[in-house]
Amino acid sequence: MSIIETAAPAHDDGGLQLLTSLVPEQPNDGRPVVMDEQAKREVRRATLSGICIPGYIVPFGSREMPVARGWGSGGLQVTLAIGGPSDRVKVIDQGDEEGVNAVNLRRLIVGTLGSRPTADTEEATIVQSRHRVPEEWMGADATLVLQVPQSEPLRVVEKSVYECKRRHAEADYAKMWVHLYERLALTGVMGSGAGHPVLVHGRYLMAPSPIPRWDIPRLHQSDHLTILSHGRDKKIYAVPPYTDVEPLSFEDVPFEVEYTPGVRCSKCGSDESFMVETKTGDWICSDVQWCLKVRAGVADLERHDRLVPRRYYPDPSRRVRARERMAVVPGSRPAAPAGITAPGAEWSLKVEGLGKVYPGRRGSSEVVAASDVSFDVAPGEALGVIGESGSGKSTVMKVIIGDELDAVGSIRVGAVDSGRTNLLSLGGPERRRLRTNIMSVVYQDPALGLDLGISAGGNIADALIAAGWRSYHQIRRRAAELLDRVEVPLSRMDDVVGQFSGGMRQRVQIAKALATDPQVLLLDEPTTGLDASVAAGVLDLLGELLEERELAVVVVSHDFSVIDALTDRAIVMKEGRVVEAGLTDQLFADPHHPYTQQLVAAARS
Repeated sequence: MSIIETAAPAHDDGGLQLLTSLVPEQPNDGRPVVMDEQAKREVRRATLSGICIPGYIVPFGSREMPVARGWGSGGLQVTLAIGGPSDRVKVIDQGDEEGVNAVNLRRLIVGTLGSRPTADTEEATIVQSRHRVPEEWMGADATLVLQVPQSEPLRVVEKSVYECKRRHAEADYAKMWVHLYERLALTGVMGSGAGHPVLVHGRYLMAPSPIPRWDIPRLHQSDHLTILSHGRDKKIYAVPPYTDVEPLSFEDVPFEVEYTPGVRCSKCGSDESFMVETKTGDWICSDVQWCLKVRAGVADLERHDRLVPRRYYPDPSRRVRARERMAVVPGSRPAAPAGITAPGAEWSLKVEGLGKVYPGRRGSSEVVAASDVSFDVAPGEALGVIGESGSGKSTVMKVIIGDELDAVGSIRVGAVDSGRTNLLSLGGPERRRLRTNIMSVVYQDPALGLDLGISAGGNIADALIAAGWRSYHQIRRRAAELLDRVEVPLSRMDDVVGQFSGGMRQRVQIAKALATDPQVLLLDEPTTGLDASVAAGVLDLLGELLEERELAVVVVSHDFSVIDALTDRAIVMKEGRVVEAGLTDQLFADPHHPYTQQLVAAARS
């Protein structure tokens, strides 16, 4: 019985009956019970959920299978859960159905289900595989079960399980695109291994590891159902028939499959199948059964010809040179866009009555971090927020940028719904999306704004990709222009940022913050922790950059000299409240509040 039959709806009760009442025929002739019925039901439920939401990773509950390591317990559990005596089962391992693992798995499956084994792909109703999608066409009655070694495609770029889940929920796959960018910058090719990431149904990222890139086009709009399962992690995801499966690739650097012109199978003569090299240097078809059919003259060559991924054959003319660095042409920097204000207003950013209270812990009273803070900033203007540690200035910055939620008051930006929408009414995902091209931040600690494990160019690519850029060469040129502008040598464009000095990291972070020409820029203690000479250089750079762009800038600092160097107006905060406001030079020359007088005296000493 196929999984489609198992999932068939029953209408006698007006809805879909419980899956537990629709199970394959149970063995009653003494065949071994490798999976109990509860485990099978769990796998079927997860499989049906995966079919309903293509590419979505679904967890399931089951005990570990009593099989040898390397057998692929995930694929085995799926096959045993959806199969029955009427199925014809084909098991292949690395393209061969006569390998040790394939033979043992087939014996176990056939002995448990009472099904019939077959080596013919076209005859099989279930094909369980680990490394290959069969070369031959699989019909609508067939189900391909892939046992995969990695259930989470984002694991290669994101170690946090929570962050992986969040990125899937928000379709935030910028980090995977950056991973591809880094590969191209360092090697000149999109990827050389198996398991290239794909987007399923235009929504969920999936890594069909470890199948080769040659097989990935076979998943797109296929006639058969594909189920991918990881036994140890107990995760299932599926690609239903006639579903879009597109490999991730840049617009100007296409995805490529493994193909070398002129290479032929030494046994059957095929030149358009996936081949592996032997110890003697010859090449043979990876799919043994296909090779045997070609030699016997019974292979359906016409149907196979339609499956050959010719449009993904390597094109050397469209490849990039490894570690290629773009030359910056004088005067090539694009003009920054004009600042956007709310209709009938002069401000790009307006904060009114902002308040943030942290609840007390273990009997302590609550902490008022900010109370009734109000100000506005016009395009091309820089506002300073100054105060000692604990004054609430950093809290205000975090609330504006969205690092802190659950605040009261209102924050409005002219570029968002013409200033009508209160950003505090938006959820976390919406607030994060604003940081792709509306708002940016430069943190005191560059590690908060940069990925120290990737290159300087890759960090800027991260911001551009999140904003929708998909041209590798355009991203490359933009990164080079920005790094050149912040005086980072282009010879270090592809060096890992973790190897940079503190001042160099801060310059890269500034370049990243300006990459998408935001309307609002927040600077949080941008020079704290830097040597005096390095800090002076960063201040000079920031001053020049702010003069070039019509940004609404908020500078948060405890150092009045930084506020004096960068801002036009300033507010002074103490214990979460604004105690004085005015033009920066007036505050510095004639402070009225005693607290402001202390800050000015400290700056002058």
